[in-house]
Amino acid sequence: MADHRSTINDVAKRAGVSKSTVSRYLNGKGVREGNYDRIKEAVAYYHFKANPFARLSAKRSNLIGVILPGFDSTTTPRVLTAMDKYLRTKDYTPLFVNTEGDLDFEVRSLENLERMRVDGIIVVASYITQAHREQVARMDTPVVFFGQVFEGGVSVVNDDFAAGEALGLYVAGRGYRKAGCLWVTEQDEAVGKRRKEGILKGLAGCGVTGVRTWEADFTLQTAYTRAREILTGPDRPEVLLCATDRIAYGVYKAARELGLRIPEDIAVTGFGGYETSELMTPPLTTVCFDVETAACVCADTVLKLLEDEPVSQTQLVGYHCIPGESV
Repeated sequence: MADHRSTINDVAKRAGVSKSTVSRYLNGKGVREGNYDRIKEAVAYYHFKANPFARLSAKRSNLIGVILPGFDSTTTPRVLTAMDKYLRTKDYTPLFVNTEGDLDFEVRSLENLERMRVDGIIVVASYITQAHREQVARMDTPVVFFGQVFEGGVSVVNDDFAAGEALGLYVAGRGYRKAGCLWVTEQDEAVGKRRKEGILKGLAGCGVTGVRTWEADFTLQTAYTRAREILTGPDRPEVLLCATDRIAYGVYKAARELGLRIPEDIAVTGFGGYETSELMTPPLTTVCFDVETAACVCADTVLKLLEDEPVSQTQLVGYHCIPGESV
């Protein structure tokens, strides 16, 4: 039997329903036939008592909290614009919180937004920590993570593995055998880990192995500094696959300063499909994700959770390759 530390998340898991469904039950709202008895049994099993101050009113605010790590990403403005447009068509207003990459503040913002009685929360995530998981487990408000898989919760993510594999096959299929990756830390599960795993699988599918990885971050300056080290080193690869287009721009800058030609001396690829990538000389070979559609799916998902409609735990966003002239 459970003790006083049991949470609404425990009740939801035992009953096999969402936390928002349990919240509706606790607030005296109707729930689907079949769910009622299972929730009632789970509440009794855990001796669960709802916090009477958790929601002072069942009335909706028509506000959706959107937590983001910053505005400096090329794709973030596109994501937020698409979310804003979609939510407004549904008579909801987004409330944006910029954490500037502060993960502790991000976790506190989840709690603060729930206290403000927003109807749902979207987290544009770079990382998901144990503190995130613990905070969400304590909450009644529906939460959807965008960009990172949230185990045990709901998330909308790019199909990074499949996209990486496709690009790896594309590069290896053009005859390159000495490949390197200029990548971000694997603490970023989506880009740092799954996207790179896809790249390595695609390359290996054409017999390209022994791929060396150099670590950078998401900034142009760091990418440029690392690229100079790689391009002047004794083991320069034939092709340098970059985790993002912005990192690839750093390679372009370093190659130009060193008098190296792209793709004759060093081939380069990226991820992102930014408009500026077409303006590079030569145009960058990259992969584009449909971030606007993903943003709308994310907003629609949090609204479905509010209405206790079924949603997929993890929803994947499609991609397409853009063959440039850098390979």
